[in-house]
Formats: sequence, C-alpha cells, structure tokens
Amino acid sequence: MRDGQWFWNMAEHKNEAGQALVVVAFAMVVILGFLGLGFDLGYLRYTKQRLQIAADAAALAGAVESSQCAGTSDCSALTAAAQDALTENGFTGSVLLTACSTSGATLTVAVNNPPCYLGANDPHHGDAAVVAQKTPVFFSRILGYNSVLVTARGEAGVGSSSNCLYALSPLDANALTLSGGSSMTLPACSVYVDSSSSLAVTTGGGARISAASISIVGGYSIGGGSTISPTPTTGASAVGDPLAYVPEPSYTPCASPTAATVLNHSATPWVLMPGNYCGGIQIGSDANVTFNPGSYVVGGGISIGGAAVVTFGAGMYVMQGGGFVVGGGASVTGSGVTFFLTGTSGNALFKYGPVSLSGGAVVTLTAPTSGTYVGMLFDQDPSAYGATSATASSFTAGSASYFQGSLYFPTTSVTYSGGASAQYTILVAADISISGGATLNSDYSSLQGGSPIKGSGAVLVE
Repeated sequence: MRDGQWFWNMAEHKNEAGQALVVVAFAMVVILGFLGLGFDLGYLRYTKQRLQIAADAAALAGAVESSQCAGTSDCSALTAAAQDALTENGFTGSVLLTACSTSGATLTVAVNNPPCYLGANDPHHGDAAVVAQKTPVFFSRILGYNSVLVTARGEAGVGSSSNCLYALSPLDANALTLSGGSSMTLPACSVYVDSSSSLAVTTGGGARISAASISIVGGYSIGGGSTISPTPTTGASAVGDPLAYVPEPSYTPCASPTAATVLNHSATPWVLMPGNYCGGIQIGSDANVTFNPGSYVVGGGISIGGAAVVTFGAGMYVMQGGGFVVGGGASVTGSGVTFFLTGTSGNALFKYGPVSLSGGAVVTLTAPTSGTYVGMLFDQDPSAYGATSATASSFTAGSASYFQGSLYFPTTSVTYSGGASAQYTILVAADISISGGATLNSDYSSLQGGSPIKGSGAVLVE
C-alpha cells in the first residue's frame, strides 16, 4: 500500500471515530434529558396525588360545616374547616380563595359552595375545594421551566337524613299524638321526638303509626287498640331543630297597613304581580286568581274563600301577619313556592297568623327543587312575634290535597290529616297531632342535593 493511501485511510477512520463520539455524546444528553424529565414527571405525579388527598379532605371538612352557613356561600366555618384539613395533610400557608377568584400565590385553596363550574346547576350541589400549588422542577429547567402549577379538585356533600318527622318540643306531653282511628305511615323514613316527657308520644282509639324507626327522648303510651311499629327507642339523645340553618328571606317589610286587596268573582280572571300587599289579600268565593311568579310580601295574610280557584306562581310569599287561610271547596295550586310565615309587634294586622286549610278544599302545593329554599314549602319564622305553641296550624284539606315539601313550624303546633301522597313530605313542628290517614314518603330524587334535612356525615361526590 502506498504511504499516501495509508495516510488517507487512517484519517478516514479517525474521522468516523470522532463522529461516533459526537453521536454517543448527543445520545447521552438526550437519554439524560429523558431521565430527568421522567424524574420531574414522577415528582409532579407524587405532588398531584398528595394534593388530591388534601383537596378531598378539605371538601369533606367544608361539607360537614356547610349547615352552619345559614344559606351563605363560603362562610367562615366552612372555609376554616377546609384550610385546617389542608394543614393536617401537610400543606401550610395556603392563600384562601372564594367567590371563584384566582391568585398567583404559591399555594392556594379555593373553597366554593356551590361549586363554580356549574353553580346551582351542579348535579351534586356540594362543597368544592380546589387546591393548587406551584411545584418546582429540576431537570426541566434546561427547557425554561422553573415550576409547574399542579391542581386537584374535590367535591363533597352532606348525605340526606333518614328522618322526615320531628316533634321539637323539649318538655311537652303529647308532643306527637294520634287518636280516633288516625294513622301515620312512613315507609322509608324515621320519626324523632325531642320531648323528655314520659308521655311524649301517645296513641289511642285504634290509631296506628308505622315508620322505619321511632326515637323518643322520653316515653310513650299505647292506648286501646292502637299500634306503634317498630317498638320505639326511648331515652334517645335530643337532636334539636334540623332546619334551623335555613335563612330568613330578604324582603322589605310592611311598616304600616294599607287598604286590603279584595278580589271577588269576576268575568275576567284576576292576575296579581309580585310586590308588597300591606293590607293583605282577600280572595272571595268563586274568584279566579293567578299570582305571577316572583316575590310577594303580604301584610295581613292571604284568605281564600270557598270555591275560589287560585294558582300561585313559583316564588317566595312572605306572610307578615294574618297567616294563610283557605276555605272549604277552594282549589289552590302552586309549584316551586315557599310560604314564609312571620309577624311583627306594633300592629295587630302584622301579628303572626297560622295556616288554616279547611276540609273540602283541594290544595296541591310543591316546594322549589333547587336554590336556597329547596324543599321548603311552609317556613315559620322561629322568632315571629305571636308565634307560640298555642297558635296551631291545621293541614286538614280534602283527600285529594298534597303537600310536596317541608312543613316547618319550629315553635308552633301542627294538626295534619294527610291527603294524597306526594313524592315526599317533611313535617317538623313543636307538637304534632295526626288526624285521619297520612303517608309521608321520602323520594327526594327531584331535589337538588337530596332532602333538606341532612345527615351528620359528608361523602365525596366527585
């Protein structure tokens, strides 16, 4: 081989070896880059798992405290519980966000009730906690990334209580009473009686009561021919008012009375618009009246004469005195309605008045299925002037009547005779007297968030 040719062959081999070293070096950089990226991704995934645990814990803690908010979104009891849960899971110094706001802080916890994404249309309508943390990366810095925002979201709600009938009086005998062949059937819900009297529950005259369970703080008495099933649990602990969290509606009260709105028989049906009726509304026999949807304040109450036909549009009806009186033969309907019964001192017209539904009337009313007053049909103000246990309400309308919602009378008594069975009926009153046959169902499938009476524990829903 010639010397020149040998020289060129050696140079070519050296050039190929140099190229191989460059390729290997570049491959090592790529491999190390992927290894570093894999390390960063693993660390981010680990952080994500920890954040998810913390977000779930914050949502559960907030949901448990949601009943303390009295209808206020993101109240301090709820947010404090959520932040405490975050701390207990190793995340300290978080910046609290509410009202669907955002922040550039390193560690944030957004607590929103209802959740921001769908709000009141959320299928679970629970408490949502979103935890976000800027997490540093290491090998990804060569690509210009110093940190990555990692987020996790948890949503929890309070489960529905199995109870649908509460007698709240702490001392009264006959806090729950059935007599004269009356019957109360609660196929899938329970009874709770807070009275410590030895005769807290009494039955007689062939009366019957059947429920999923019956709990009594005091005792009971079974009169001749009557039955109670199952055997009540006595000596139970008092549970208190399960709907005390429901807030009072916001409204402009009547300061002084005006002339009553009187609606008698007319060839043209009457149509009322939302507003303040400070002299009360009197609907005569044979009148045909429609309340357009909205908010009403009625100072002096609503009275409906026999054979009148009245339709209540969806909305809030504040009865500032006078109560709600329906005569025999009247036909009263309403869907998505809440009647708030209150009363003030200083004028007899504005003093609290009860509900009085006469036999023969056909009253079919349904509570709202969403919103602050979901499931609330009749809502008595516990602090209303003149609202005492002696001011009893009477739901004794005809057999075709039904009341789909909560009948809430925390400081007054209720006489209930049932009627047609609604999907659900909740009865909460100081004292309860059952006359006739009544069935309280517990199908809350139409209500956002289930029964307005909540259980004691929270569950993750998303």
